Amino acid sequence: MKRLEEQPVAKLSLSGALRSQRVYEVEDALNAFAGKNQHKVIVDLTQVGHISSSALGLLARFSDECRQANGELRLVVTEQNILNLLQITMLDKVFEIYGTVAEAEEDF
Repeated sequence: MKRLEEQPVAKLSLSGALRSQRVYEVEDALNAFAGKNQHKVIVDLTQVGHISSSALGLLARFSDECRQANGELRLVVTEQNILNLLQITMLDKVFEIYGTVAEAEEDF
């Protein structure tokens, strides 16, 4: 996990499998952003091959928190199985999903 706290957009790059055991680690990183009043966040999932339902729930909750603070959580996803999961669960309606970090940064 790599965390960049750049103003005005914070970035979190994740890799491997995001199983339930790693959710607390990701939650700590997201809470650190919120603690520094950084509510414009990009989470890079391009190196993630699996994501658990608890990790998706965490991202959805943090997305709501960002919106309440006039910010936004954006996801960068290229793995087809994760894109399919987001569509099946209709979370593609909750998140702004981009193909690259640069694209996600453009609109902020």
